[in-house]
Amino acid sequence: MISPNSPSARAEWLSCRATMRCTRGARHVTGADIVRISRTLALEPWHFTQTAPAAADDPTGIVIDEGRRRVNLRLANAAGGCVFSIRTSSGAGRCGLGDLAPVTCRVFPADPARGSAPTQRQRGCECQEWTEKDLDEEKLTDGVSVWASDRDHWFEVVKRWNALAEESDSALGIEDFQRYLLEAQTAREAGAPWPEEVAA
Repeated sequence: MISPNSPSARAEWLSCRATMRCTRGARHVTGADIVRISRTLALEPWHFTQTAPAAADDPTGIVIDEGRRRVNLRLANAAGGCVFSIRTSSGAGRCGLGDLAPVTCRVFPADPARGSAPTQRQRGCECQEWTEKDLDEEKLTDGVSVWASDRDHWFEVVKRWNALAEESDSALGIEDFQRYLLEAQTAREAGAPWPEEVAA
């Protein structure tokens, strides 16, 4: 969502050695982001995601292991940060996903949770003071709209899964959740019922 007036801004951000965002991995991914990456790269989601503990009131907290744990799902980290972040021989940083990147990454430097406003100065970033002038307003509006719809669906996927997991007699794990996610996203796109409604 970087403005055409500053085409190198995203590359500059990714190349900033002090930045913490991409080197630590995209945190706020949605199920739609994960499914899109999985399908395009022909990889099961568990090959490029990892979990982190989730708070009890987190709407993206996924119940696993017979309710003993709640976790968030995010893109995995590698030695240099996000598993999809690459560093060229010149030292410049690049996102290996390109247009497949999670929506929250693609709308940088805006924070979709705050609407069209840019984020506050990125901690540790010394390359540029990011402002609204660095945004393409039309693309940002579209991106925020997509993110909001994906986020709402993501909340519902997790809520439905948690209800199923808490009632299950089996110790369901994160891979079971990700299989459910793939089915739920397919149903969403087809306008079909939720997977558990079909099974019932």
